[in-house]
Amino acid sequence: MFRALLRLVLAVTGASAAAILVALLEARAAAAAIVESGSPEAPSLGSLVLADLGVLFPIVLAVAAAVATADLVLEPGDPKSPAAHLAELRAGPVVTRLRTASIAPLAVFAVSGWSLGSAHLARSALAAGKPPEAGLSVGIGSVALLLAVVSVAISLVPVTRRVLAASSETVPRLLDPILTGGVAAGIVFLLFCIGIATGDTAGEGGVLGIFGVLKREELDLRPVANAALLAAGAYVVPIAFGRGKVGEAERLPLGAAGVGILLTSILAILCVRDASALGDDPLVARGLERHAPLGKISLAVLRKATDGDKDGYSARFGGGDCNDADPTVNPGALDVPGNGVDEDCSGADTPAPAAPVHVAAPTPVKKTRRTYNVILFTVDTLRIDLGFLGYPKPVSPNLDKLAERSTVFERAYSMASYTGKSVGPMMIGKYPSETLRDFSHFNTYAPRNEFVAERVRDTVHARTFAAHCHWYFRLPTGLNQGFDVWDTSAIPPGMGDNDNSITSDRMSNIALKLLGNPENVTPGVPGAIAADADGGAPDAEADGAAPEPPKETPAEPGKARRFFGWFHFFDPHAQYVPHAGAPDFSGGPLPAKALYDQEVWFTDLHIGRVLDYIASQPWAEDTAIIITADHGEAFADHGMSWHGSEIWESLVRVPLVVYVPGEKPRRVSAKRSHIDVAPTIVDLMGATAEEGELRGESLLDDVMLAPGKEHEERDVLVDMPAGPYNGIRRALITGPSPGMKLIHSGGSSYALFDLAADPAEKRDLSSDKEKLAPIMQQLQTIRAGLKEIEVRPQ
Repeated sequence: MFRALLRLVLAVTGASAAAILVALLEARAAAAAIVESGSPEAPSLGSLVLADLGVLFPIVLAVAAAVATADLVLEPGDPKSPAAHLAELRAGPVVTRLRTASIAPLAVFAVSGWSLGSAHLARSALAAGKPPEAGLSVGIGSVALLLAVVSVAISLVPVTRRVLAASSETVPRLLDPILTGGVAAGIVFLLFCIGIATGDTAGEGGVLGIFGVLKREELDLRPVANAALLAAGAYVVPIAFGRGKVGEAERLPLGAAGVGILLTSILAILCVRDASALGDDPLVARGLERHAPLGKISLAVLRKATDGDKDGYSARFGGGDCNDADPTVNPGALDVPGNGVDEDCSGADTPAPAAPVHVAAPTPVKKTRRTYNVILFTVDTLRIDLGFLGYPKPVSPNLDKLAERSTVFERAYSMASYTGKSVGPMMIGKYPSETLRDFSHFNTYAPRNEFVAERVRDTVHARTFAAHCHWYFRLPTGLNQGFDVWDTSAIPPGMGDNDNSITSDRMSNIALKLLGNPENVTPGVPGAIAADADGGAPDAEADGAAPEPPKETPAEPGKARRFFGWFHFFDPHAQYVPHAGAPDFSGGPLPAKALYDQEVWFTDLHIGRVLDYIASQPWAEDTAIIITADHGEAFADHGMSWHGSEIWESLVRVPLVVYVPGEKPRRVSAKRSHIDVAPTIVDLMGATAEEGELRGESLLDDVMLAPGKEHEERDVLVDMPAGPYNGIRRALITGPSPGMKLIHSGGSSYALFDLAADPAEKRDLSSDKEKLAPIMQQLQTIRAGLKEIEVRPQ
């Protein structure tokens, strides 16, 4: 018992010593990230090191205990060095060495094969964006796969043993298990490297291509590496200092244990100190929770363990909860204005507004002088890097041509930075946190949500049809509510979230098919089509010609006085692939951006086909066109790529063009949001909405602005609730455009940017309380006017 306890203490000693190195590395990384963010204030490196050492204490104990337990189980006697273990393997009898030499390569291949298969299972299951179901599927599948590979490996042992026995007569070293296992490991490593080289960042590229995901720029493996350093310390120190008998002649183990107890006590004291000190030094707390790879994980564990009222926020370790006995009071709570209670722990109650706040005040939808058909184009992952918005490269000639005769909103925002939480709310006309939804990444919206297609179909009997080429739209998501036709036949077989399929040609063909069907676009034609009638149609042709219309299933007779069509293009979404005939967009610092520009060019080409067809039709003079994106894309912005977790400008600024026949083209520099899209469609089509049902305002006030009038300023709310792969993110952009942007990342974590002086969001002004406080109050006032629905993981 004494020997086991000594080895445990030495393991903790080793992990504690390694924690000093880890804390230094993490503190340097955090300090560099804080400086890069442009923050005018930064904590000292020493304060970050000491704080990180304290928060690492639980992980140090956990890693040391795990390593010591495994070591005691596998090696009950004195610990041996790796060299001693290798020598022991090579020194056994011939029969033993032959058996071990046979098992070693099979074990290596079995483990690698199981890992490869499990990775493919995980990729397939996680593509649906529902982690609980995915976890169960991966768990069951992985266990079944493990049993299968172990069975195969065991069955191959006799064959491998005979082969090695026969070959060892000429090559005796084949009885060396280190050699056979090493060769197997070398082969596996080579295949691993081939997989990384040939696979793309979505895991495409054959069986081994799954390892291509390791090339993702946003993949941070530092927590794994830092945990491995702690484990290495916990393994090495007992070997170095724990061997031999403890007595008068051997004081080294006890001396090392004494040093370890002292070192561990220091870490424990630092951890206790952090419980209160991090609350007094928000700069250090914010630096750790944002930038310390392993420290932020341990900090989250500590906060959860000390959350007394289980509201998700702790009063300790800088968690910011000012009343840990009341779950309705915490940094993430809604602070009801003027009730005298500081629910959000900001230090004061939000004052009651003197007048209704414009952005959150639901307004009735006004009717225009006449009605229009509406065709909505949404393009996945389309940045504002387009010709009509000042991008110098010729990526969007067809959209540029449309913009010349339209209203261009130069500062438009999506409500979230990924499809699952941006498209649905835009089509409902409410903020994401107000919608009835599940907790998925690719959200399912409940039938009780009322989508804009339902409003125009039910109130003005409009014909509604849509086509999509992304697999998310094939799922039972609720997005098809209100559509007479929901065509997903342009979705390629086997498509995943990050996919290298080419879909714009297929998508434009489906759009032309639907627009070429008189039953969809001719006013007054009787008949209707059941929803999803052609959802299982054969794949769209991709030869540039519009396919023949399908046979349609008649439903109850009625008159479609106007029509509403929605087409969602997908190609600019990763993976980016080249296109024949595209201009050369290379020359920039990021090769991926050049490929992305080709994707935009190709999408524009095929949207142009549809726009040309619309312009040639007799109903064109009665048809309004809206073009926007669901979100943007990051290219090394703030150290990240792609989208979905943050709400930087590159991720939520989107193009927005509204074309209304006969209206004067104009450009609007005032801020606008996707929250205004549904009211605009309702307004254009002469439909109605009850008071308070739609959060935004029709953009037709901008499109049809009277001479001498100015476009009014509006505040913009970006509202991205927490999901499986993202924390809660909110932003309020307020003041004269471009405005001040407040980002709330949950709890007491805020950042503030002056977009006029700092469009790249590099200089965080949140330490200026005089600037921060009123905008925080404005955000809480806006939230107080919403009907937020909290959705938790199932």
